[in-house]
Amino acid sequence: MCIIFLSYGFRLFRHLAVGVFVVLLMTGTARVEEGTSPESWETNPLNGNPDAIASGKAHWKNIGCYACHGRIAEGGVGPSLSDDIWVYKPTDRMVYNAISRGRSGTNMVGWSKDLTPEQIWELVAFIRSLYVGDPAKIIW
Repeated sequence: MCIIFLSYGFRLFRHLAVGVFVVLLMTGTARVEEGTSPESWETNPLNGNPDAIASGKAHWKNIGCYACHGRIAEGGVGPSLSDDIWVYKPTDRMVYNAISRGRSGTNMVGWSKDLTPEQIWELVAFIRSLYVGDPAKIIW
């Protein structure tokens, strides 16, 4: 009888542990989807926002993005950021990470010490506003 109870108790504990894990996982996912803080955003809710685009344009000029990427992100030393031929997959999060952390093996440095997460997202919004590629290829 004791063995049956222990077996049942262990199985109940295992199901409870899995249930708690799933709830915690779903809670974390919901937080990212809601975008409670700029660091957790996967897609940029500032895309298309005129104020964010204007701020992003100011950041573009202030930190000198144009020196490598061109005045309107057409490319130069660095790749074009306005067409649909990107060196890296162009999800909002990937663009954010490239700006924040830089790109190893390239001249692209990270800007997380100079820009806040929200300022980086404003910069992403500005870059998105310059897109002249095929609309069918937009994934943001």
